[in-house]
Amino acid sequence: MQKIKFQIKGMHCQSCASLIEEKLKDLEGIIKSKINYDSGKGVIIYDEGKLNEAEIQETVEGVGDYTVEKLEDAEDPENDNVTFSEKQETTGSQSKILNRLRIITGLVIISLGLNIFLAITLFSQLPKKELQKAQTSQALQPQDNQADNSLKQQPSLQNDNQNQPIATFNIEQNDHIRGNFDAPITLVEFSDFECPFCERHYPTLNKIFTDYKEKVRLVYKHFPLGFHPNAQKAAEASECADEQGKFWEYHDKLFENQPEGYDLDKFKQWAKDLGLNSGKFNDCLDSGKFAQKVQDDYQEGIDKGVNGTPATFVNGQLVSGALPYEAFKQIIDSLLTR
Repeated sequence: MQKIKFQIKGMHCQSCASLIEEKLKDLEGIIKSKINYDSGKGVIIYDEGKLNEAEIQETVEGVGDYTVEKLEDAEDPENDNVTFSEKQETTGSQSKILNRLRIITGLVIISLGLNIFLAITLFSQLPKKELQKAQTSQALQPQDNQADNSLKQQPSLQNDNQNQPIATFNIEQNDHIRGNFDAPITLVEFSDFECPFCERHYPTLNKIFTDYKEKVRLVYKHFPLGFHPNAQKAAEASECADEQGKFWEYHDKLFENQPEGYDLDKFKQWAKDLGLNSGKFNDCLDSGKFAQKVQDDYQEGIDKGVNGTPATFVNGQLVSGALPYEAFKQIIDSLLTR
């Protein structure tokens, strides 16, 4: 068992630290990891027989545009006076740990059983209208028991979406629309091509279109966040592609290649891969032709109450964050049955 400490440069938010922790937990051999956004430090305990420092560093740097430097001391980043405990791997210590785990597991099972019993009792006593309200409110929040547990780290941007006013949008044919223009359900999405949560939201929207076909249309709006260095240019690049009739093809190309990272050369190469006129596209991108158009979308989002991405208005009702497909399905189904 080994312990290392890293200084991680480039984290912009608490969600970044949480996402790094989630990625580290996916590595075989990671025993414990702790990333502290405020100090920019991370401590990792791992099994040196299953992975090495280089693999850990590569994983951290691969989450975002981060620089990782190894530090000599390995103190807990949340408390400089407290260190991760390293037990000697003896039979006695292993036995104590197993006994403690058995006790903790038993307590957790008992507590879970009591919570379930109390929840069933409480909901059975609710009036019908109150029960429906509680179920609808639950549908608008990220669910911890979804298959993609990493979504638990996605911050909710509005505490109570139901209390938000219904937004109105003037949708025209020249907007970025995917799906049936006359569909009864309209999703207006304010998104950032460099946002990792938007990239996770991308397959959810694709599944919605697969399952609802002619019943849903998506209107895409730009909302490049200031701490994503390539988000503005990525949005401009999609507009340059739109100038040649391939906005959605370029939109998909950006999200599918987001894990590789962005730069101007890649934006231009992807346009070439899609068969666009390279000279026209490159001139458009280099000149900043659509910079103001992107910012106009951003300002519209601010005016509508958007303060992060992804932010999706479902028939005018703001639903914040990369919620699981099941949450959107419940909302859409309820609107279709009205």
